[in-house]
Amino acid sequence: MPTACIPKFSDFPPGTQFMIKEFDIPLAKIPLDGKAQWVNWFGGVPSACDVTRLRVDNNWPAQSFDEWAGLVAASIPAGAQTFKTR
Repeated sequence: MPTACIPKFSDFPPGTQFMIKEFDIPLAKIPLDGKAQWVNWFGGVPSACDVTRLRVDNNWPAQSFDEWAGLVAASIPAGAQTFKTR
């Protein structure tokens, strides 16, 4: 099982957008070779995000990286092995 973490801002390339889906799911829209790679950080372990479930009304930009990172932290299960990178 992967170790959960709270990423730091510098872990992401310039231009990354930090998004929130349905109030508690932290997503990152990462620019990659002229396209976007969507990553779900719920639980503190990054995984591919199925963007077909995103709609205009169920996701929005985080107000700040700290707000987004707070959602990552809150989504990590109690008792999970973690490390903090920020």
